[in-house]
Amino acid sequence: MNHHILIIGGGLAGCTAALELANGGQEVTILEKCERIGGKVRDYGCKATNRCNNCGLCIVRDLWNQVESHESISIITGTRLIDVRGSKGNFSVIFKNGKNVRILNGIGDIIVSTGFEEFSAVSSGSLELSIEDGIISGRRMEELFSRRTESGVFAESPKSIAFIQCFGSRDIHEKAGYCSRVCCGYSTRMARVLRQIYPEAEIVFYYMDLQRVEAGEYFNCLNSEGIGFVRCRPVKIKPGKPNRIQYEQPGAGSVTEKEFDIIILSEGIHPARDTELLAELCMLKVDGNGFLKYVKDGELTGIYLAGCVSGPWKIEEVHSESLAVARGILSRSADGGTL
Repeated sequence: MNHHILIIGGGLAGCTAALELANGGQEVTILEKCERIGGKVRDYGCKATNRCNNCGLCIVRDLWNQVESHESISIITGTRLIDVRGSKGNFSVIFKNGKNVRILNGIGDIIVSTGFEEFSAVSSGSLELSIEDGIISGRRMEELFSRRTESGVFAESPKSIAFIQCFGSRDIHEKAGYCSRVCCGYSTRMARVLRQIYPEAEIVFYYMDLQRVEAGEYFNCLNSEGIGFVRCRPVKIKPGKPNRIQYEQPGAGSVTEKEFDIIILSEGIHPARDTELLAELCMLKVDGNGFLKYVKDGELTGIYLAGCVSGPWKIEEVHSESLAVARGILSRSADGGTL
């Protein structure tokens, strides 16, 4: 049975679900607030050295092109959701597209996949981030990696590089007492690439805890490659040329200062800005960390969650979960269930 399915958010989760549903014979419409689909992941860069480092981007290599060219997928960009009416099997969705208010009727199911915000986009702090000054957010590093060449990532070869972990995570003052789960993975993979490109550079991680990235003695291997680790939370980052990090010296109880050409802030995942509105419109709730959760199961309401709208997930986890959501809808459709 063919049904019209609406996906709110055209990032990794939304596009993965859309393609699976369309390939399964469903008509799909994606509402995306930006001017193109793909979300943040579309700007991420591969982190392979002389071998694959399992950053997850290979999973979605051709996803955007497949979605954009699929005859059963309609994409509407530059949208803002206004209201959701009706119930499972017969929703009406009102949204603004440019200056026009539009309505989509006869929607069988809705998938909410509006993603997340990086900490640098929502921080109330006063730290200035500037590539020219050598203080770079994790998101900006991803963009630099997406354009890297064999000759390098930066305009000039750095002599020293620091990674500050848990930037915006494990911080109750920023309403993010949780672990974002992705930072250790993407930052250490970046470090391996930087080690290969800049073999003489000093590379140091300042961290609170290290999350499992790969099986085996992963962090010991990094250490053997000349990548250092200091367990602490830096007291202060002082922009300048060179930049300085103040931190409590482990075991000494005193604060010391160290200079770095480049400081990379491994920023955490924060809830999307519109989670409270989506919760109100879509029969959902907001958890203690600000992410969306179900009030009732999606099979009952016809409204599903996919991706980081429900919490911090890795690329491969978002891909797998989004496929599972789409396949569940397809299975129920094949069984003759009402969507």
